[in-house]
Amino acid sequence: MRLLVIVTGLGYGDSTRVDAVLKEIEKRKPVKILVMAYDNSYEYLKDKYETIRIKGYKFEQKGLKFRTGSFLFKNFDIPLSWILNYRENKDKLREFNPDLIISDFEIFSNFLARRLSKKCISIFAFDPELYKEYPYKKNNLNIQAKFLSKTYEISNRVIIPSFIKNKKEGNIHFVNPIIRESENKDRNYLMKKIGLKNEPILIMLGGSNYGLELKERINDLKKKFKEDFIFFGGKAKFKGDFLDYLRICKGLITLAGNLTLSEGLFYKKQMLVYPIENHVEQLLNAYSIKEYIMIGNRNNVEGDLNQFIAKLNKPFKRPCLKFDGAKQAAKIILDNYN
Repeated sequence: MRLLVIVTGLGYGDSTRVDAVLKEIEKRKPVKILVMAYDNSYEYLKDKYETIRIKGYKFEQKGLKFRTGSFLFKNFDIPLSWILNYRENKDKLREFNPDLIISDFEIFSNFLARRLSKKCISIFAFDPELYKEYPYKKNNLNIQAKFLSKTYEISNRVIIPSFIKNKKEGNIHFVNPIIRESENKDRNYLMKKIGLKNEPILIMLGGSNYGLELKERINDLKKKFKEDFIFFGGKAKFKGDFLDYLRICKGLITLAGNLTLSEGLFYKKQMLVYPIENHVEQLLNAYSIKEYIMIGNRNNVEGDLNQFIAKLNKPFKRPCLKFDGAKQAAKIILDNYN
């Protein structure tokens, strides 16, 4: 089986998610994998799989806000980059001759699937039906929702890791949350290994610059609290294994990436979540589990921290979920191959 995998380059969530799914596929069937990626996805995947660097989307990563108009302006020439990506790698792609194309979440995959006459399976967390009930719609979110829904329509199959659904609707398969495999390690061993005396509050900013404003605000405020704050992400290289820190932390402050929320729920961590403003997928991620997390106000970070720290010792309530989405996604992909 030959899989061509194309991954968006913003942050690391898409890369780690697709890596978890590919590992499950490799357990079940001999597979040859070729990856096309850019920016963070290229850096994350290039040492794991044969990987081709391509041109991708440009993002204006300022503050905690996604700017739809700026994104469209910066990427007006993206169809040209798809053509160039194809022309530069045409011989390699035809020689590889994939059985399936997997996208997480890069519409170049759909363009390439047509060129190569192959099926395309898209993986992404945006739920079109949930968006219909989302109460805070506005024009820029509607534009994103229409774009994503159209991409789903032109995909042969769509896999959505979901906190609230596990079923099939049309060409869309909802699966349980996808998390990475991690060795079960003793808490005391981890505390000693990392060199900590007290359980920290962990702050995951993702692999983009969107969370840097939040980092600056917390840095300015942390002296007011008798807590140890440890930061991961924000374009800096990760120091150590994030999952080790997640296991031992007393609470997690994060953006609203699907993978980080999934792992926070799995490890039963109280979470203070700051969805990227105007980012439809992040807003829906947080909305779907709003009763289990605390959603922050970027204009009142000090108040958020006071409230969040006060609830750290309270019992954690988690939705009734299985976290086997990677296995479910692998089965869907293999079924479409067979």
